[in-house]
Amino acid sequence: MPRPVAAWLWGSEAGMYSIGINFVQRRYPTSLFGLWLFAVGVVAAGVVAVDYFEARSELERVEMRLARLQRPVSAPRQREGTLAATQADEKAVGRVVAQLRTPWDAVLREIEKLGSPAVALLSVDGQGQSHTLRITGEAKAMADVVAYLRRLRQSSLIEAANLSHHEERQAGAVNVIRFSLDATWRAKP
Repeated sequence: MPRPVAAWLWGSEAGMYSIGINFVQRRYPTSLFGLWLFAVGVVAAGVVAVDYFEARSELERVEMRLARLQRPVSAPRQREGTLAATQADEKAVGRVVAQLRTPWDAVLREIEKLGSPAVALLSVDGQGQSHTLRITGEAKAMADVVAYLRRLRQSSLIEAANLSHHEERQAGAVNVIRFSLDATWRAKP
């Protein structure tokens, strides 16, 4: 019979004995008393947590009430810079009101009414405070641009209209005149 490796290493079989190595401890069965004690602990922890959150919310309410009661009753002191800020705000509000009162509907209706199928308007940029417009458009011929400019000048709403820029462009297979007009409208339409 072949000798075991351990016997060959240690020299004899007589001195060998088994060593019981077991790192897992033996589990004892759970008792009914242990389960009952665990359940009582969980319920007690829940009651304490609920009580803690109620006390915390009550403390927050009392602190807020105390802060409201400690506020000064007298009117707040007005700072020196507040008057200047109020005047600046009034000026800004005045500018906004002036822009809102600008008769954009009437001006845009007049520009649309004076248009023709030979002139295509691309953009209308207006400045309400200075009563100026920049009209950009395209036409097939320079005569159409001049006729549109003449109609703008004859309008009762437009005070002045001038051709500020024009150039000939290729749009597909068609040559077009791109133009810009500067116009001023009357303050009271």
